[in-house]
Amino acid sequence: MVMIKNNNCNIGNRIKELRTEQGLSQEQLALSSGITTTYLGLLERNLKNPTVKVLEQICTALHIDLSSFFESSLQISHTYDPYTTQILAQVINRNEPEKQLILKLVKDLTRYFDNVSTF
Repeated sequence: MVMIKNNNCNIGNRIKELRTEQGLSQEQLALSSGITTTYLGLLERNLKNPTVKVLEQICTALHIDLSSFFESSLQISHTYDPYTTQILAQVINRNEPEKQLILKLVKDLTRYFDNVSTF
């Protein structure tokens, strides 16, 4: 599990942790959050503190709830390879119908790959 090391949430470290778990560069996260790469770098180094609105924009770009940002753990395990972690991060906060559709697509794709001799 991904754990925050103490009871005080280190916002910059948490942003970087979530960003790297999803395989995103600072530029990618900044662009999808509507902030500059420089500002994101300052946030990750704890040289600036984000407003709640900016933190919410970052969480939206990371596909997590603002409340999940402050939770002591996420349901993503470090034992997964980076691609699996990215897939989980994209799916984890989707609603049930979306998850069902994604699961169907994944099953169809795996059946296809199982029937193809080489990929």
